[in-house]
Amino acid sequence: MKVNTVIIGGGISGLSTANFLSKKTSDFLILEASDKVGGTINSSKVDGYILENGPNTVLDNNKAIQELLSDLSITEELIYPNLKKISNRYILINDRLEKIPLTIFEFLVTPILSIYSKIKIFSEILVPRHINDTDVESFIKRRFGKEFHDNLIVPFLTGIYADTTSKMSTKNTLKKMWELEQKHGSIIIGLIKEKNKNSKAKIFTIDGGLSKITELLSKKFINQLMLNTKVSSIVKLNESYKISLNQGEDIFCNKIISTIPSYSLKEIVFDDKLKNVLSKINYNPIDVFHFGFDRDALDIKIDGFGLLTKPQDKKSFLGVLFSSNIFEHVSNNKKFLITVLAGGDRQKDLCKESPKFLERQILNEIQPLLRLKSEPEFKNHFRWSKGIPSYSMSVTKLQKDLKIFEESNKGFYIIGNFHLGVSVSDCVKYSKELIDTKFK
Repeated sequence: MKVNTVIIGGGISGLSTANFLSKKTSDFLILEASDKVGGTINSSKVDGYILENGPNTVLDNNKAIQELLSDLSITEELIYPNLKKISNRYILINDRLEKIPLTIFEFLVTPILSIYSKIKIFSEILVPRHINDTDVESFIKRRFGKEFHDNLIVPFLTGIYADTTSKMSTKNTLKKMWELEQKHGSIIIGLIKEKNKNSKAKIFTIDGGLSKITELLSKKFINQLMLNTKVSSIVKLNESYKISLNQGEDIFCNKIISTIPSYSLKEIVFDDKLKNVLSKINYNPIDVFHFGFDRDALDIKIDGFGLLTKPQDKKSFLGVLFSSNIFEHVSNNKKFLITVLAGGDRQKDLCKESPKFLERQILNEIQPLLRLKSEPEFKNHFRWSKGIPSYSMSVTKLQKDLKIFEESNKGFYIIGNFHLGVSVSDCVKYSKELIDTKFK
């Protein structure tokens, strides 16, 4: 079989790439190893609850995601949260939920930070800018102090990357902070100067779950999508490529766009240097638990977006999303759904435990914190043994190595969430950027 372009992977990156490429040509195929599309976007409806086992929300923070939604004609179907209902975020201080401050007054009275730390924050304007990328822990402690790092940044980034800040690249994980520091010499000054520069992006979902987006894309490309089609090897020819499939068939193409995880690409790519680079990328495991309660079981009104933990809290979970607060439609009005995330770099051993054992441990910790009067009437579990890619200090070198490979292998492009950004909107953004710049 011959085709001009092969997109490997039917996740959001692959399907978004197909969407933007389809505006220029129909001469492409999408190969997906499993029996369904979506990748890490994984929604289901069980016993009246809408569950997200992967991303729970998407941010409409770039033109590419807005264009994709418009192309699918689902802009009017998007569901946005009540911002007042989800404004509160919590962390634990001495086993008590404390609200993260949102106003100057709340900042001044919050017990999350000591008086010394609050004063230290304002001295950030005097700290010289960094010359080179540095790890998040060093960056934040230098600019804002240890307490700010330990009590605010650690739980915040744990909720996104499930990684350890001493390993993480500031330039690639705290992109906005890094840009403000580099441009203005101070994050605080930068925030003041750019306060009204951009409108605030909103989070959204869609009725039925985020999988509806990938399902609609798969229907759009039903004649170009091959499910249950695993690539066994890629061979470079003179100016083209041969892709061998698990069924024994070969596809000859001029261009390849890989959107699959690094550990999958490593097994099929022909370049030994790239194999070595890809083998060094770590993925943190994540266990996702959903618990549904009768609202009568809530002894207190649970408000806000959710709760995040720190290593010193010594809990068996990274965070809790108050799912029914964020999006009311995920449960009926007599029920309340929470989503609990466990694992990551600091709890990776917990993801080796049996789900039942971990479930019991988590419930024993959460029930007194949220003052739940009874056991959940609904339980669900999903395990990602390789969940979120680590954005370590070597990610900049990884990006350079991938660029060198692409320059040496004309027509072979590598995108995906392991080096360009972990969010859904990042995946869509870089899919469009690739098509706009490389497919004239």
